[in-house]
Amino acid sequence: MMQFINSMESVSLIELDEVALQNRIDHKYVLNKEQLEILIPTILTHYKVLKINGHNAFTYLNNYFDTKQLRFYFDHHNGFSKRIKVRSRKYLETDTSFFEIKQKENVDRTAKFRIPVDKIVKKIDSEKKETIQSFLPRELKKIKLILKNNFTRITFVNHEKTERMTLDFDIQFSNKKKSKSFTNFYVLEIKQSKSNKRSIITEILKKNNIREQSFSKYIFGIISLKKNIKKNNFLPVIKKINNL
Repeated sequence: MMQFINSMESVSLIELDEVALQNRIDHKYVLNKEQLEILIPTILTHYKVLKINGHNAFTYLNNYFDTKQLRFYFDHHNGFSKRIKVRSRKYLETDTSFFEIKQKENVDRTAKFRIPVDKIVKKIDSEKKETIQSFLPRELKKIKLILKNNFTRITFVNHEKTERMTLDFDIQFSNKKKSKSFTNFYVLEIKQSKSNKRSIITEILKKNNIREQSFSKYIFGIISLKKNIKKNNFLPVIKKINNL
């Protein structure tokens, strides 16, 4: 399925940094194999693929952190417009790691705090806790590793260098008690600055009645591994994925 990327013109990591878009608008779509195949001709024509040291598909390792009561999960579930997610991420092929806080500022805008670390973070120290607290109006209690998540990502850049697009698949989740893998769907994310015009991929998705779908790996991972957790407000995405 992913062999089409081997024939694509490539872009380097340095060139990708020109399209960093740390303050951006994100549009996500959850696709099955047939829906993805509709997009491939346009991707081949209008995009380049990121290649690093001969690799064009990359393994991401994520550690997600939350309170024991899953405050960040329930902030999302309850629809708080300003909310955060806390994670540490390792890029396996390049052996680089970061500590990140993603802050949702409104319906379609996300800002990211990111610092490099020597290795993927497994425990929140006092300095990192203080940083997390600076994003929150309420006092933060103990925060710990809640969920591990691995997936494969391919990154595309349009020829105008005004847009990045990522395709995630082979998504896996685990905690201390269980693990679960998903190979039946793909997560496509289009990342643009607010001033950019609509993406050509977005137009094709619209013509084929494929609607934008909110999707958070952290949220979906929690739901997948915690059977009895409250999830009423996430039922639409669960239903869509079950129907793919």
